Amino acid sequence: MKKLQLSKEIYSKQSVSNAIAAYSGYARITVFEKRNCLQLTFRNCKYDESRTVKEFENYLIGLENI
Repeated sequence: MKKLQLSKEIYSKQSVSNAIAAYSGYARITVFEKRNCLQLTFRNCKYDESRTVKEFENYLIGLENI
């Protein structure tokens, strides 16, 4: 299990939701919303957990730049 904390000031909830949907075949991702951030938990990753989290974040950055 890996965790990723994302600032709400940088990432929109919509982009995070879209990225989670796109990665649904690679990991089970749950979201816990805090005051100023979103905390994502990655479980049951199809590939290496650390690599999956990094690739997810790269994908999310791409969505934010569209």
